[in-house]
Amino acid sequence: MIWLELPGLILLLIGIFCANVGAIGLIRFPDVFIRSHAATVSVMGGSVVSLFGLVLIGCQLGGAFPVKVFIIALIVIFASPTGTHAILKAAHKSRVQMWHKTFCDMLREEEG
Repeated sequence: MIWLELPGLILLLIGIFCANVGAIGLIRFPDVFIRSHAATVSVMGGSVVSLFGLVLIGCQLGGAFPVKVFIIALIVIFASPTGTHAILKAAHKSRVQMWHKTFCDMLREEEG
């Protein structure tokens, strides 16, 4: 199972890179709607890719460890976009100001 360590480590490094890029985006982006993209990159790229790397590395341990980590990754994959959508819909409904250079508001166009 040593041959699974290298791809697992590569996935962990990609996850670290995505988490750092997402953290920089959270600081640099101007409003909550654009920052949500950086948060999604951080969660999906940082945690899910890292968890898949742990699945590959954890195959050496055998048993239930890789299955548990895979299930956790699936939960994050399904819960993160749903939570982000709910937060952004609430922010839009409570009329949080958008960045002044934002040129498209699909929710406002749907509401009329």
